[in-house]
Amino acid sequence: MAKRIKRLVKRKEGLLRQATLHQLKIDTQKGRKDTTHSYWAGEKGRFLKQAGNIDKLMKKLSKSKKKLFF
Repeated sequence: MAKRIKRLVKRKEGLLRQATLHQLKIDTQKGRKDTTHSYWAGEKGRFLKQAGNIDKLMKKLSKSKKKLFF
């Protein structure tokens, strides 16, 4: 179980890092035909949503882990 939680933590950190990179692109870069500001904002939203889902999963796993050992 601990290995899975570590993997989820790393995945969440990566998603949040990608979201901040997309926010940087929105703030600094000029959009093109296929990569516009709305595209980057949508991608950022999807990354944040996935990070939220990982949070929920980690809470669920920690609750089930407590039930197993106590």
